[in-house]
Amino acid sequence: MNIAIYMRLSKEDDFCREESNSITMQRLLLRDYVREHFPQDKILEFADDGYSGTNFDRPGVQALLDGVKNGEIGCIIVKDFSRFARDYIELGSYLEQIFPFMGVRFISINDKYDSEQYVGNVADIDVNFKNLLYDLYSKDLSVKIKASVRAVKEQGKAVCSTPPFGYAKDPEDRHKFVIAEDEAVTVRRMFRMYADGMSTVEIARIFNAEGVKPPSQVWHEKGIRKADPKGGVFIWQHSGMLRMLKNRAYVGDLVQGVTECKKIRDDRRVTDPEKWIVTENHHEPIIDKETFDKVQARFGKKLKPWCQTDKHVLVGRVNCGCCGRIMRHSTSGHHYYWCSGLNIYHLDGCVKRIDDFYLEEVIMYQIQQHIMELGESDKLLQAEKEAAAAAVEELKKKCAAAQKSIDRASEKRMAEFEAYALGKKKSYDASIDEVDKLRKKHEGLLEQMSEAEDKVRQLNRMKVHESFAVTKLTTELLDEYVESIEVYSEDDVRIIWK
Repeated sequence: MNIAIYMRLSKEDDFCREESNSITMQRLLLRDYVREHFPQDKILEFADDGYSGTNFDRPGVQALLDGVKNGEIGCIIVKDFSRFARDYIELGSYLEQIFPFMGVRFISINDKYDSEQYVGNVADIDVNFKNLLYDLYSKDLSVKIKASVRAVKEQGKAVCSTPPFGYAKDPEDRHKFVIAEDEAVTVRRMFRMYADGMSTVEIARIFNAEGVKPPSQVWHEKGIRKADPKGGVFIWQHSGMLRMLKNRAYVGDLVQGVTECKKIRDDRRVTDPEKWIVTENHHEPIIDKETFDKVQARFGKKLKPWCQTDKHVLVGRVNCGCCGRIMRHSTSGHHYYWCSGLNIYHLDGCVKRIDDFYLEEVIMYQIQQHIMELGESDKLLQAEKEAAAAAVEELKKKCAAAQKSIDRASEKRMAEFEAYALGKKKSYDASIDEVDKLRKKHEGLLEQMSEAEDKVRQLNRMKVHESFAVTKLTTELLDEYVESIEVYSEDDVRIIWK
């Protein structure tokens, strides 16, 4: 069988500085083990250098899992559990469910674990306890690393993998920036053109026509970043230009801590500006203050009304199948989606137009079919029934509370009437108004309860194949089932399911 050895090293390990965790040492340990126990088998090597073990978003481990899915790997060997994963729950799923189902043997040398010893049984408590400890260790380490990195930033030192376009790391001090003149020429020209009144779309067209290399291409050629461009072509995009034009780094200021991860495996989010760490005059500026302020003044203009009111359910979710960009939603006249790659970047294969109503109907139908295939229609219908029944119970409680309020107000009104009849000064008219308002509220609640009870009766009569339990395309529905939507033409709309 094919033996897969997997190695991983991350920045977390730099914090501990354990030589045994290096890729070289892991490779030696794993190959020695294979030679001793599996001398006749073929070795396949997978590695991730500089990736955290808290998630599976790693190229090496993804290639390894693809090999497992394709039946190309019969055994996986790692130095210890933490090299494969530090997530207690995810690791447990692979050890106890996925790998046994796929018929893959898993060996962790330092943990003295071999899945072949646990066929038909659950792993010993010490194995599960170790996995939990790795997970807790990762969380604790994350807190320590964040604190140490923030302390470095507060000292006015730059902490980043890649400086802004136009700068390079100082060879003598990696926490400082020096101007990369070959890139700075483009930055100065872009700021000058925008300050003179040109839009980012116009600048992008000119740069693309002239063959000016965008940051992604420059970094790719220098080996700083290896990601391939969307659509296979490096081009300037006006959204990227906007981010550059707002970047204070070009006037010599260093702004850090703009985004953060609240917890492990969470998405990065923009933080409160008050928490940003700003170091003024950190490095030599590329743009003078006057030009930068002139550019920022243009960003103060309000958006057009149609930009603020665009609320269609598919906005931001539809990608062009040709170039991969998010398609725009036009609401002037007919409502439709279109790709900016066609008109702005002149890519012939991009989608020119597709009506939003037609697209919504196509996706709605596909989701209905998908739900039926998953066998989740009955679950959705049952959930809808339970929600409707809960709504009725809630309205019953509100009606009962309203009736009690009416009773108390009526007693109060009677007392005030008696006082009024005896000549005492009491606001009798006000108490009448109060009772009337409470009665109207009670009548409204009774009407709502009647409608809710009708809905429950209607749902109870429904059959799954008649209702699908889905009648409208909503954001909740899209979040639940749809990973992404790719549009190539009206006849070719592809949905990637979660």
